[in-house]
Amino acid sequence: MEEIMADKKILDEFPDLVNANKNLTQKQKDVLIVSIQLFAKQGYANTSTRQIAEAAHQSEGTMFKHFKSKANILREALDPIVREVVPDLLNELASEAIREQTDNIHDFFVFFVRNRMKFASDNEDALKVFLSEILYNADLREQYLSIAPERFLNSFKTIIKAAQDRGQLVDWPFRIIFRYLLSILGSYFFDRYILFPERDWDDAIEEKYMVSELDKTLAVHPDD
Repeated sequence: MEEIMADKKILDEFPDLVNANKNLTQKQKDVLIVSIQLFAKQGYANTSTRQIAEAAHQSEGTMFKHFKSKANILREALDPIVREVVPDLLNELASEAIREQTDNIHDFFVFFVRNRMKFASDNEDALKVFLSEILYNADLREQYLSIAPERFLNSFKTIIKAAQDRGQLVDWPFRIIFRYLLSILGSYFFDRYILFPERDWDDAIEEKYMVSELDKTLAVHPDD
């Protein structure tokens, strides 16, 4: 199987996305760009509006004429990521998953887990901001789910159905299998980057356990 996708860092794309928005003034763009950098570095709760204003070279009063609160700044900053970057990344993952289809379902699980772990590691700063907010913000969760590209879901349906037809995967509905895949990776991401980032993590061992869990629950073993 091919190696992991080329490195793609969400925050590297962020300034260009913001600067391309003709509906924002330069002062607004400056606030959004520096705020996401500060949130990623320090955490949302540990970043003050004064720090954002100073980094954007403007007064808090000027900043609050455009953004009524720190929460509003975060929502505005995440909007282009959710609407433009995330769909592209999901489509890329779907394309890679199709290319990496294999008759060995264990190999596919290894690819799927390792690929997402690599992406999360490369984008740890952005992931911390996004996961922290999506955990507590129901509106953002709904927005994220609503923009999941149809191509992404259909591609995974095709992969899952093909594996089921080969007798490799349990005969569960697609939504259950997909939810289980996301729950395994999602719980790791929250533990690794949000809840216990200071823990002494061995990602190779974490990968081994996640793949083992997927094998045990989703794979069909002829000898069972």
